[in-house]
Amino acid sequence: MEFPTLIQPWPMEQVGLTRRGTISVLHHLGRKQRLTAPNSDPAPSPVNGTAKRDTLRANEIKVQQIWEEEGVFEIDAADDDASSSNAEKFFVTFPYPYSNGHLHLGHAFSLTKSEFRAQFERHRGKRVLWPFAFHCTGMPIQAAANKLRSEISEYGCPPVFPEEVDDSVKLQMEAKLVADANTSTTANKAKGTKSKLVAKTGTGIVRQWNILAKMGYSHQEIPKFQDPYYWLTIFPPLGVEHIKKFGGTIDWRRAFITTDVNPYYDAFIRWQFNTLYKKQKVLFGKRNNVYSLLDGQVCADHDRSEGEGVGPQEYTLIKLKVLEIPNDRP
Repeated sequence: MEFPTLIQPWPMEQVGLTRRGTISVLHHLGRKQRLTAPNSDPAPSPVNGTAKRDTLRANEIKVQQIWEEEGVFEIDAADDDASSSNAEKFFVTFPYPYSNGHLHLGHAFSLTKSEFRAQFERHRGKRVLWPFAFHCTGMPIQAAANKLRSEISEYGCPPVFPEEVDDSVKLQMEAKLVADANTSTTANKAKGTKSKLVAKTGTGIVRQWNILAKMGYSHQEIPKFQDPYYWLTIFPPLGVEHIKKFGGTIDWRRAFITTDVNPYYDAFIRWQFNTLYKKQKVLFGKRNNVYSLLDGQVCADHDRSEGEGVGPQEYTLIKLKVLEIPNDRP
């Protein structure tokens, strides 16, 4: 499967072939002939009361285009005889956002912390390396693809859901979900809560088809998401685009995704676990967990499309000895 260049693993043999230092943004701001907006993201059309916003956004687009063309934030290994070889290094990383949908404001908020530190250290004269990655491992993508496949199989393509054609069915489903959401998880770990789901949707009725439709995907494209690998070709490149517009000062040559689709990173993870196992830092063992009969494997809390908070049910067994009553008892 082919992926856009921006998320292909960066070949190790190509690292360090070119040396380009960080170029001051202020230096570029004076080069008026370079300040042209890219065709891919034209300046917004004027709207009453948004002139300041539109001007700021137009300036962002122009400067971000310069960053892209000049590779301002691309950092390579310094040559031994280069003046930059003695510069202090600084590495920035960010928890890989999961790629089962669009990035959201929570990602943006967390990203500001890494972004601030990276820019701060650059202004201190350090050679800052900030790569980026997108997390695709685990069950959320597979679970979402399975759920979509089930919806299409049961309700057609495009699906006609019962709650959308019969208000009484919708009311019954909503009442049950609200009741489940009000169930406390404190007394019994086996009972989950859907309060988060209700808070996000207003009703708690969630269809994977509708989630993708609200993201703007057409009825012709949504069926493609039944293949979990298709998600990997959509959301990571879209995440790159969104973070660029956000102003992320990242070396995008070093962007990648996880899973065995990326043999470089997959080999790195296998090496980690094999090394830790040889050092007896990780061991095989048994523990109670939730098991997915559908997927044939353990299903951790955040690997589920629904049912967060559900844990193994605990039982207390009391063994009683039953005695026979003698027949000759008076």
